[in-house]
Amino acid sequence: MPDHPTPNQQQPIATAGQGGEPSHRWSWPASVLVFALALAALAPTAGDFGVTWDEPAYRYSQVISAQWWRQWASVRSWGDVQAQLDPDALLYYWPYARFGINFHPPLAGQVSLAGRAVVGSWMKDYPSRRMGSIVEFALTIAIGCHFLSRRYGPAAGLVMAGSLLFMPRLYGQAHLLDTDIPGLFLWAATALAFWNGLHEPNARRWRVLVGVLLGLAFLEKTAAVAVLLPILAWMTVACLPSAFTWKAGRAAWIDAAFTLGLMLLPLGAAFVEIQMLQRRLPPPSQADLYFQTFPRPQVAMPGAILAVPLVVWSLRRLLARRRPGSPIWGVERPALETLAAIAAFAPVVGWLGNPAWWRETIVRMTHYYTLTNDRQGALPDILILYAGQIYKYSLPWHNGWVLAAITVPPTILAAGLAGIAWGLRRVRTDRIPVYFLLHLAILPFLRMFHTPAHDGVRLLLPSFFFLAAFAGWGTVWIGRAVARRIRWGVVMTAALVLAPALVSLVRIHPYELSYYNALIGGPSGAWRRGFEMTYWYDALTPSVLEELDRKLPQGAELDFLNKKTESSMQVLNDLQALGHLRPDILLFRRSGEHFPFVLLLTQDSKATAFTRLLFAMKPWFASEPRQLDGLRVLTIADPVAVSRAWALSMLVDAPAPPRRDLPVAPEWVHAYAPILRRFWGEGLQLDDPLTFNSVVFDWARTDPEGLKAAARRIAELKPEPEDANATRLSRMLMPDGDVTPQAINKSLLGQLVAARPEALVEAVDILIAHPDAVASVLTRYGYTDPATVGGYLDRDQVEERIARP
Repeated sequence: MPDHPTPNQQQPIATAGQGGEPSHRWSWPASVLVFALALAALAPTAGDFGVTWDEPAYRYSQVISAQWWRQWASVRSWGDVQAQLDPDALLYYWPYARFGINFHPPLAGQVSLAGRAVVGSWMKDYPSRRMGSIVEFALTIAIGCHFLSRRYGPAAGLVMAGSLLFMPRLYGQAHLLDTDIPGLFLWAATALAFWNGLHEPNARRWRVLVGVLLGLAFLEKTAAVAVLLPILAWMTVACLPSAFTWKAGRAAWIDAAFTLGLMLLPLGAAFVEIQMLQRRLPPPSQADLYFQTFPRPQVAMPGAILAVPLVVWSLRRLLARRRPGSPIWGVERPALETLAAIAAFAPVVGWLGNPAWWRETIVRMTHYYTLTNDRQGALPDILILYAGQIYKYSLPWHNGWVLAAITVPPTILAAGLAGIAWGLRRVRTDRIPVYFLLHLAILPFLRMFHTPAHDGVRLLLPSFFFLAAFAGWGTVWIGRAVARRIRWGVVMTAALVLAPALVSLVRIHPYELSYYNALIGGPSGAWRRGFEMTYWYDALTPSVLEELDRKLPQGAELDFLNKKTESSMQVLNDLQALGHLRPDILLFRRSGEHFPFVLLLTQDSKATAFTRLLFAMKPWFASEPRQLDGLRVLTIADPVAVSRAWALSMLVDAPAPPRRDLPVAPEWVHAYAPILRRFWGEGLQLDDPLTFNSVVFDWARTDPEGLKAAARRIAELKPEPEDANATRLSRMLMPDGDVTPQAINKSLLGQLVAARPEALVEAVDILIAHPDAVASVLTRYGYTDPATVGGYLDRDQVEERIARP
């Protein structure tokens, strides 16, 4: 980078001990040192986190694509090359960017695969694959520190670096085999390269880099391409008005029309073709690209059309070299060249970066476009717990701002707000803070509308990068004021900002993904207020797995018994395949002859009536880490407790009642600004209302002995025709009311009676003894701490027959 500031950076913050411009001589060596220190803080803990929800799918994609890479070593002829590039071979070995186990493009996975190749000989499987995300996060920290340090002094850059590293949610996410940290890195790098491309002298390389990075963002995940929104918004506001002045002249408009027109023409044709093809293809879930279970449409347009803009860009650069004095072709126009670089490099990088798109390009891109553009219809709805209510797909308008406010350490949050105030005060002399504010706000702003909002704050990570920058500015601003009275004021202020965050990070490790700050009362306060306590299966830490290996009986059956979490079965399968669970433990073997042990993560958004009741029973094994205020994040329930919860859920669960009407926006909103209806709650999809079988509750209250006798009759397999109560209870327990022996044998009731019939009597006892507690557990969307309802629901029952660990 050049060593002199641009006009938009004329008044950098002077740090303590500095009287003028920040020195740049140390910036690159210091940034390398920051990268090394960040890597040293991250890499040793790569194996501390449990295997999380999505990681097995991402690992599978890497394992398959690694076979394709290895096969190149045995290529000996042109026929071998053709076999490698066969359309079906590319689809098989690159299971990315289509409906299936991993619908994201391959970039993040290939970076992780590279990490596995480099350090896999001395690190375990998952930790070595996580090194890709770890390195990218360390790079994100380093480039942010470098950008700020060059312009505002080392204090601002170092505080930014510390703020990024010490945010628990970011630190934890950096240790996962996923797409979010790579997305954060690409967003940050693109944003900084764009600014340099506009404001640095001789910055054409930065403008080219913007186009390349946007292509890589498309190869990483669709959400990462959203960085284009603040970039386009900034060019519209900051650059476009000057294009209409006399200084721009006719030459600039000729250049723009010629260059961009020729570039956008083939891209527009490809987009039109994709739109037309989308109507001819079946939905993504039915269009199996590999097995070709649908008529494959013929597309005349080749994938090479995506490279045409790059050819135009090259010719335009050649013309500029040949005619440097031309007022049309020889003038450097940063904004126009940035747009041209995006159009030239992003499509071709996105095309060539996914081998599965090399053949039948337009068809396969159409499939991916449909999958991402119509995600809510193409993929299963994701349930989200927010403020005590479960939503589908999207959340109330304020969710992005609220989640950021309660998951960032308070001192960093306060310093960030101070930095925003500082930046807005100097908007006329320094535009960088305003530009950063645009990037910070774009994702929480988009979350105010009908956009995906699942999985906590991981979709907001790019905003945290810019918040950390504001924390650097705010800390130095406050520190300078303190320095007027106290020596080393900036250093002291930085310590007050970063030290509490570091303490929080150390205290919560390795449960960073469950971090909530003191503004909401920490993890326990957030859980009480209806926010997700744990979500990603990171609670299955190596130490917890070691305990389970020691304590589970030989040949124990282990299951979830929850359809909402079946997609996470691969977590346990992978753990067992890699040797972290004993091979004799039988996973997901549903014989029906007896009840299994059940693994229950306190994943509130995935709760069912059965798992809510099971959570309130005495756990056979409980993980209650002090890092999370002693909350129970993981339960292993033994077959006795499982049978009781099973029987009780059959007794008291009931179909959801009709959904109550949601708030309705005023008429003027419907008439003039329908997009604002969301601010009144319209358009939100809430999960089914929670209720219970009031008839059974009334029976337990008015005739407890009759209910108990009926349960005993059924459990003893002696229902007599004249026993009206037993017949009545049997009909309640059978969904269709058919109480013939054949129907009962095939039902859940039949499984219960065959496996442990006494559980039905125990469930009736629980209902009679604790009806209010049962009702409370059933009508809370998340899991209920048994201490808040008087204790475990089965506290009065005879001690289980299976020894506790």
